[in-house]
Amino acid sequence: MNKIDSIIQEATELSVPSKPKQSKLEKISKEIQKEIANFKDKRISRVLVGGSFAKGTWLENDTDIDFFVMIEPNVERVEFEELGKSVGYHALKKYKPYLRYSEHPYVEGKVDGTRINIVPCYRVERNKWKSAADRSPFHTDFMQAKLNENLKSQVRVLKKFLKAVGIYGSQIAVSGFSGYVTEVLILKYGSFKGVLQVFSELKPNHIISIDPPNEKVIEKFTSSMIIIDPIDSNRNLGAAISADCVAKFVLASRLFLRNPSIEFMRKYRRLNAKIRNQIESNLLIIEFNIQKRSPDILWGQLKRKLTSISKMLSNSRFEIIKKFCFTDEKKHAVFIFMIEFATLPKISVNRGPEVYLKAETDSYIKKRGGNSIMIWTDSMRIISIEETTLISIKEHASLIIKKDVDSGSHAGIASDLKNGYTIYLGNEKKLNSFIVTAINHMIDDGEFIRQ
Repeated sequence: MNKIDSIIQEATELSVPSKPKQSKLEKISKEIQKEIANFKDKRISRVLVGGSFAKGTWLENDTDIDFFVMIEPNVERVEFEELGKSVGYHALKKYKPYLRYSEHPYVEGKVDGTRINIVPCYRVERNKWKSAADRSPFHTDFMQAKLNENLKSQVRVLKKFLKAVGIYGSQIAVSGFSGYVTEVLILKYGSFKGVLQVFSELKPNHIISIDPPNEKVIEKFTSSMIIIDPIDSNRNLGAAISADCVAKFVLASRLFLRNPSIEFMRKYRRLNAKIRNQIESNLLIIEFNIQKRSPDILWGQLKRKLTSISKMLSNSRFEIIKKFCFTDEKKHAVFIFMIEFATLPKISVNRGPEVYLKAETDSYIKKRGGNSIMIWTDSMRIISIEETTLISIKEHASLIIKKDVDSGSHAGIASDLKNGYTIYLGNEKKLNSFIVTAINHMIDDGEFIRQ
């Protein structure tokens, strides 16, 4: 047995759930099923236990049990959502249930540390979906039929690897590889090692499909990688995976295959205070408080606002190396931009057309005239030089947020920012523990590459 196979064997043994935990989860599952059954409603046709627990691919220290409440297809959407919430709150009434959101709301609670999700879906035929959750019972049936014990163990090893790298989970906060995607990958490539070998050589627009892909359908997909859902060829599972997570998986796969170690199966976070201190002057930090709301909604709002601010800063000629948002989901939130420079040059150079192009040149001079200086280069291209009025990235960020707040929007992050925010460079003040934690997450994401 070579080193890689030996490490994988060790990881396989570490990922097998204990019998006491198995018994505990089975007891919890039966209890919740009983509570759901006590909710009498003719609109509910069936309840299916799903997720990794039902498929036998769960990890001992990261387990959730999904219950899919299958509702008759003639139930209207508003009524469907209200029924889903009612049965969820009823089933978890002893465990402080709360709402979560995907395409539609569902109820979550924790029973003895185990996440329980009560998810409504329509009882429909395959490919006649009425809600996104309708596919889930088909996913469960499909994987239960396809995964043998060896493949299940390979799924668990892959999950441990993805968790250690920090890219496991479909929730918006992570935008990584879901449990179902890991099962599809193992089913396609046969083993943990096989998946890593593929990702270590990944090329742009790579297509992963259990069955021969439909080229006409694939043409409409635009994502870093394409993963066809085995039970719905019109669905790209890769669309929910961020380019950042794909990049990390590629690099981590190469590194593991080059230098296999069981350490890759453990959470890797090496605090490098020296590197953090060196780049603090190149970090633009926007710190603010949030109003408490569903984590799924909050993270979606944060990421959209982060992208918006980043684009506007880039349009103002600031080079954004990396952008990052972080929150404790209770009170604090922050946007962090790693920047190449914090101030712009005092002049702005705008390159125009070649002087041979008469109409274009006349139009350019008319547009760029005014207070600018017009010159031409040795290549006979006309150029205007203008004074930069705002050179500080903090000033630009402040204007961007002020316009957002003054726009009258009272929703999402704009509402939070309206209540106040602080903008500063990382070296301008003593950083509190929340900001230090956020910076560490941002920087240490790539620290495993340096092993």
